[in-house]
Amino acid sequence: MIHPSKLVAHRGFQAKYPENTALSLIKAIEAGALFIELDVQFSGDQLPIIYHDSDLQRVSGQSGSVLSLSRAELLGCSAYEPQRLGDSFIAEKISPLETLVDILVAHPQVSAFVELKEESIAHCGRALMIASVQEILRPVAQQTVLMSFDYPLAIAAREAGWPRVGLVLQSWDDLDQADVALAQPDYIYTNHTNIPGDCDLTSIPILSHALLVTYEVGNQELGQKLLARHVDMLETFEIEAMQSP
Repeated sequence: MIHPSKLVAHRGFQAKYPENTALSLIKAIEAGALFIELDVQFSGDQLPIIYHDSDLQRVSGQSGSVLSLSRAELLGCSAYEPQRLGDSFIAEKISPLETLVDILVAHPQVSAFVELKEESIAHCGRALMIASVQEILRPVAQQTVLMSFDYPLAIAAREAGWPRVGLVLQSWDDLDQADVALAQPDYIYTNHTNIPGDCDLTSIPILSHALLVTYEVGNQELGQKLLARHVDMLETFEIEAMQSP
């Protein structure tokens, strides 16, 4: 059994529910998650929604781009992952970022990693993305971590004074990059397969003040091995199974 303080529910309880939906996030919390992760894209009218892809096909079962439709149009679209889950959750809709605020206010013990997707940068610009997200999340600022694969976006969040910032490594060697240090990340995410087998994580200077989170960890055996190597947290689609005795 792995303690929930070591686990991040990746896109909510994705193993059983459609990812990034309000249902998935709430079910992850009901399953014991203290940390949830979700993705943010921006609509054609430059407003944030909780969604991973820039294309609608995989999650919503329809053609089109998130970046070309208004948020009002997107909020009417299902977010049910038809290829993976059939029509079981067709009633689940795309949520605005404001939904996260409601969830966190109702669950003050929970923190959320909010990943700003890089596809929206060309469409909105980093400054607008940060300003928009911060304005919405201000009531739950202490419960949220703003993060991205885009290092300048993480730096912008830090410079804007957000309490906690994270970044997702594009490459393990980027730990030595100036941009990574400039972001002063509180959390660093990486695929567990990117960590060299002979690497002593305790010897890496930036990891002395940033928590290392690895993804995608699907079983307790792998999770325990990573924790034994001094990985700090594990991101998983299997939030319930990872806590089972």
